[in-house]
Amino acid sequence: MEFFIEKQLINSRSLQYTYFAGPASNTTGTADGPALLLLHGFPHTAQLWAPVIPWLLALGLRILVPDLLGYGGTSKPWDVSYFASDAMASDIAEILAAENISSVIPIGHDWGSFLAHRYYLYYPEQVEAIVVSSSYYQAPIRNPINVTEIVEEREALVGFPLGYYYAFFSSPEAASLLSGNLQSFFSAGSTENDTMKKTFGYKDGLHNWLMADKRMPLEGFAAEPGFLGDAEAQFGDTGFISPLMWYQAFVNGTHYQVEKDLPESADRVDKPLLHISGSKDALGPGMLYETQEARTAIKDLTTAEVDSGHFIPLEKPQEMAKIITDWFESKNLLQPSSER
Repeated sequence: MEFFIEKQLINSRSLQYTYFAGPASNTTGTADGPALLLLHGFPHTAQLWAPVIPWLLALGLRILVPDLLGYGGTSKPWDVSYFASDAMASDIAEILAAENISSVIPIGHDWGSFLAHRYYLYYPEQVEAIVVSSSYYQAPIRNPINVTEIVEEREALVGFPLGYYYAFFSSPEAASLLSGNLQSFFSAGSTENDTMKKTFGYKDGLHNWLMADKRMPLEGFAAEPGFLGDAEAQFGDTGFISPLMWYQAFVNGTHYQVEKDLPESADRVDKPLLHISGSKDALGPGMLYETQEARTAIKDLTTAEVDSGHFIPLEKPQEMAKIITDWFESKNLLQPSSER
């Protein structure tokens, strides 16, 4: 990422975080505004945001882009307890403290959207607004997760049994199946012929696809020269074990244990929230943020859609950045909160 400095921080949990820091421009008059915190999802690193960043630099705000726990240059523990939502939010807080940042707008994609919301949950005084994408509203977890119930709820919304992939990604065989069938896995995310819907959207769909090593022509970013080689370096051998802990922490009760006793006020989002969805995304369709639960919990909710599959930052970076920028302006978020 041009203009960014790669940094490392050993935090209070003895974990190393690698992150990329971009200074604000002093010529825009917004250098004292909130910093942007870009949070990637599965299965990516901070580099997910590289296509979006050039369009955000014009805002003149500081930008931080970490490799999240389990990815890239950040520690990769195999113990799911490290992935509790409060602990990962605290990790991010330590990075912001090291950068002397006290005001932030987290911008998340996929699991990064979960962490963006959880950062607000645990550090609301630091958060000016929240941007999430390719996700669904994730209230504090007050009951043990039941994947079958999630699937039934989503099937009622989207018309197919979306959610069984949580169980697969939490299974003991998932990491080796993914690492051993990388091209098959990345082609399972194809928008062609409803491939993502068929693999991620049905029970055993992805498992059976990988077991048969089925493949579609890779699309977009996945078809770029060197992509599979980079994926092999990142996720080959045992490289998926730690990233999949994000799913295990969700399914096995790790988040539930730290969130079940949060006060009722934690169910509300009092800061502006923008959700961006892809019109071709079978995994996180926009209607998952159009629920009554989301509308009730989020005081100021804006939704937007782009012509994209699941991986919006890679597929439509300029369009995503424009939606974010226009929304910032509409909410007067580009100045310090004291001046609004």
